Amino acid sequence: MMSTMRRVAVGALALTIVLSASVRPAQAQAKPRIAVMSFANNSSWTWWGDQLGGAAADELVTQLVKSNKFTVIERAQLQAILQEQQLGASGLTNPGTAAKIGQLLGAQLIMTGSITQFSIERTQLGIRGIGGSYSKAESKLDVRVVDTTTGEILLAAEGTGSKRMGGGYFKGVSGERTFDAGAAAEALRPAVEHVVQEIVGQTFNVTSLTPPVPAAQIVGARDGSFYINKGQGAGIKVGQRFAVQHVVDEIKDADGKVLDRVTKQTGTLEVTQVLTNSAIAKVVDGTAAQGDAVEAR
Repeated sequence: MMSTMRRVAVGALALTIVLSASVRPAQAQAKPRIAVMSFANNSSWTWWGDQLGGAAADELVTQLVKSNKFTVIERAQLQAILQEQQLGASGLTNPGTAAKIGQLLGAQLIMTGSITQFSIERTQLGIRGIGGSYSKAESKLDVRVVDTTTGEILLAAEGTGSKRMGGGYFKGVSGERTFDAGAAAEALRPAVEHVVQEIVGQTFNVTSLTPPVPAAQIVGARDGSFYINKGQGAGIKVGQRFAVQHVVDEIKDADGKVLDRVTKQTGTLEVTQVLTNSAIAKVVDGTAAQGDAVEAR
């Protein structure tokens, strides 16, 4: 009887270990990839201008990472893409913009929104040359999470918060109009934390999203292997196949600006090795050359 119970216990332990090993990778892969745009400052607080929107986005990135519910794309990587593609630094103009950013970054979600209320009230008290001050900040954020595949708003959240600080933490706020990133982050943090709590509570709506495969290009070739300028950071995987698109003609305006490119599929590549920011592939059908674009099949 004891021997049977031991066998059952050992079997149950082994099954638990196997299930644990199989579930953990799936859970890791299930975290949606999200990019956070700079927020538009629609409040009456204009002293810090557009910098306030960047501060809100930076604080949102920090809080989203802490939630451990999302894979958050670095803001520097997002800004580089926006500049390269000449896209707006804040807000999304249309679903096509969201789709393009998602494809380039391998992001399933784009977070955007606005600061609808922000104020800092500073009070000073003093007597006979000895005194102090405290500041009360109030903020309100409206946030939207957009599906990069469809342009649909999947999640929406609103966060409000207030923060009381003393000891001159808000340096120069009353008269100098100097942007203080630390002060902005402190003032916005309660509202940001509120927003992230709401969004995390709604993540059941986005866990089934399929990561978009980013557009890529063949940037080199050697000994029958072709190098693609997207890798692990963009979600590329070994065995993935891409259609090779070769530019056969360009349509230009009177000033020589390229309006469109006419492409023709010339072959198929299969990824054999994935690196951090690049991948190595082989031709499985047709031909490929450096400079050709590749698209997921």
